[in-house]
Amino acid sequence: GGGINAEYGKQWYQRRVRVISDGLGQEPETMNAVDATPVGEVPDLPSYTDEELEEIKSQVISLKELGNSLYRSGHSYGAMAEYSKALELCRKQLDETRSVLHANRAACHVSCSEFKEAEEDCDSAIKLNSKYLKALLRRGQVREKLEKLAPALEDYKSVLELDPRNGPALEAARRLPREIEVQQEKMKEECVEKLKDLGNLVLKPFGLSTDNFKMVQNPETGGYNIQFDQNR
Repeated sequence: GGGINAEYGKQWYQRRVRVISDGLGQEPETMNAVDATPVGEVPDLPSYTDEELEEIKSQVISLKELGNSLYRSGHSYGAMAEYSKALELCRKQLDETRSVLHANRAACHVSCSEFKEAEEDCDSAIKLNSKYLKALLRRGQVREKLEKLAPALEDYKSVLELDPRNGPALEAARRLPREIEVQQEKMKEECVEKLKDLGNLVLKPFGLSTDNFKMVQNPETGGYNIQFDQNR
């Protein structure tokens, strides 16, 4: 049944994940359990013969269609498993198909809230097809989830170059510039607070703190001068 397929898919996909770590809490990498090739990536193998290629195309299409069916049924891990199997068959002769498979697997990761992995699959899809609108749009949406707002805006701009009337991209392109300003201002404030903490650590032995120093903006140049106030 569908539940069995979904659970099998999840187990298969997770079995293909080996944690590459030296014990310091590094991020796990998705790897092939047999060799050091990341799941779904193309190993450096000889090209298929013409006869082999036709058979492989047929297998890849079947796996892709099964993945699509599982995804539509809500079985994202099962779909990931089928897309990954198809990717491992593709080698370098089926770049267009590989691009689609990466984009489809990215959609599965999104449905599982695995946004970092989704971004990586979108990267692979776009590397293979730089004008892949669906992958560009999806990467923009994923990057928003990862709070990578400026790169997300660039993706939406790329979408609009291909489709100037794309609704989601138009909405994001109008909304994000202000959100990026707010994000950058917040980052600036956090950076200043960290610098103040460091400054207080250095100044404390001298009976001073960053409160003794005041930044005053020069109205003519827009630059800042630091003034010392011993009484503060």
